[in-house]
Amino acid sequence: MVMGDARESVVKGGRGRVGNFSVRPCERTMPVAALIPTILQEMPMFSVLSDSHRQQVRRVVRFVHLEERQSLFDYLEPAKAFFVLLKGRIKLFHVSPAGMEKVVRIIIPGETIALEVMFLEQPHHPVFAATLVESDLLAVENRTFLNVLRESPECCFRVMAEMSRRLHGQLVEIHDLSTQSAPLRTVRYLISNQKKGPDSISGMVRLDADKRVIASRLSIQPETFSRILARLSSLNLIKVAGKNIVIPDLVALERFAEEQYYNK
Repeated sequence: MVMGDARESVVKGGRGRVGNFSVRPCERTMPVAALIPTILQEMPMFSVLSDSHRQQVRRVVRFVHLEERQSLFDYLEPAKAFFVLLKGRIKLFHVSPAGMEKVVRIIIPGETIALEVMFLEQPHHPVFAATLVESDLLAVENRTFLNVLRESPECCFRVMAEMSRRLHGQLVEIHDLSTQSAPLRTVRYLISNQKKGPDSISGMVRLDADKRVIASRLSIQPETFSRILARLSSLNLIKVAGKNIVIPDLVALERFAEEQYYNK
């Protein structure tokens, strides 16, 4: 798809090669293009741009809609754009020669995808990316955005802050994977993703992906992940109901995590 004025785009079924903008015009009537200026105004990375710079970005922004389990881009595919997830979930993953999938990150709304790749001399995606659920994204052409960055120090610092935050998170994750047991990683995942109930004592986690995907993200075998959940359930620390996991007592679960940490 040729870059031009912002319009809504969609990929329906199959592999859409969105990273290279080979997508078909959207058949839905929702005027997403009209929402793009508001989205750019409200997002921290774009809000510091001048009106003229924001207009430049707006002209090369595409709205992308993907169905569940649809490819966003492939490993080593040329990276011509970065993405901002508006709705849904995206998994970044590797595939081993034996065909085993390793999820390295799950993107949630508000986060960017392939932002760092934009600065490489020969930008190619280092991972695969695909949706876990139906998802909406903004795609921003790299070439134009790099030109804007050269003229906007404020935006440069925002991008650097985003990249630094992500790097820090990855260092913390490497530390956790190398020092924490599988039960502790699971419990901390539940605690960090829970939403407190009205009593502020209990909480609930809505699994935003298949258990196999979450297990891969935590570097745990799916069977081990299921056994850990069963053990936590037998201890009355959680109650599993499909994709919902209820935490009756957050303090008790946090105490269990602390015991796991010191008894590792």
